[in-house]
Amino acid sequence: MKNVLVTVGLLSLTACSLPFGGGPRDIRVTSVTDVDYKNQNQIDFVERPPHPSKIISRVDFTTSTDLLALAINKDYNVVFALGLCSKDGVIDNVGHHVGQLYWNKLLIEPSSKATPEYAAAITKGPPFTYQVYVDRLVPNQADGSLCFALAGGNMLGFRLRSNVAVVPQAPSN
Repeated sequence: MKNVLVTVGLLSLTACSLPFGGGPRDIRVTSVTDVDYKNQNQIDFVERPPHPSKIISRVDFTTSTDLLALAINKDYNVVFALGLCSKDGVIDNVGHHVGQLYWNKLLIEPSSKATPEYAAAITKGPPFTYQVYVDRLVPNQADGSLCFALAGGNMLGFRLRSNVAVVPQAPSN
């Protein structure tokens, strides 16, 4: 019995250190749009009205993966990185204005429930469009291209990693 417990314990420790998981391999950034923070009905404001006016960038991206189902079924927290492209992926250096993923007003996280609108969109099939908000992206603000990727995982050591997508250079207004 002692050997069984030791073996189970070692397997548990090993599982926490291994990069199990996966993620979407078809992420594509479709648009970057300058928006006013105070007018974004997707964002749940912490502060009371009136909300501050600040120009930020909304980044829309597509994937054939149902990210809400992935978050719920695998208990994944899903985050993103946006920054300079490198040979190893994304150098995360752009400020996350909110730091969360959305589909319309639906926050993509393990505790969210699909709305009827989301279920209908999923039924229609991919690609699915999601949004994130970051500090304003200024054209040619950096030396080099900007890239975007999803990451995340759960408490069991499973990791979510997506492909790296190049961000269009200039925000579209």
